[in-house]
Amino acid sequence: MRRILEVIDKISYWSGKIVSFLIIPLTLVICYSIVMRKFFSKAPDWGFEVPIFLFGIGIMVAGAEVLRVNEHISVDVIPRLLSAKAQVALKIFSASIIIIVCLFMAGQGYKLALSSTLINEHSSHQSSFNPPIWWYKWFIPLSAVLVLLQAIRHLVDEILVLLGKETENK
Repeated sequence: MRRILEVIDKISYWSGKIVSFLIIPLTLVICYSIVMRKFFSKAPDWGFEVPIFLFGIGIMVAGAEVLRVNEHISVDVIPRLLSAKAQVALKIFSASIIIIVCLFMAGQGYKLALSSTLINEHSSHQSSFNPPIWWYKWFIPLSAVLVLLQAIRHLVDEILVLLGKETENK
């Protein structure tokens, strides 16, 4: 069991690490688009959509790593008022909600990506760029599965704490 949890953590870590490098092409594309628009009055057709793709992929795929390191946005006013056991119960409830949402997103995202792939969907923005977007939609179920795995890992951790069996992360 411990080995499986470690593998999930490594997957989350590396997926977050890999997509963090998307900031480099994202910055370059935006800077290039700005320079071309401001100084040459010739913005590239792809200058609007490519940053959306890069940023979207980064945000979606990094979700599992953010959950792993517990750096997501949270309101800790109420949990601090609760007993340790109630805090664990609240974390179990939260992980369960995340799991349900991720299962839904993975299933619906798969259907969306598959139908988009089958019709070779392209962007509907009014530009000559008009890139295919079916490949981009596959990041929805992929990201949902990554977050799902990490949420399951957190759920297992909290159940072990509730049972009095501390985990490595605690």
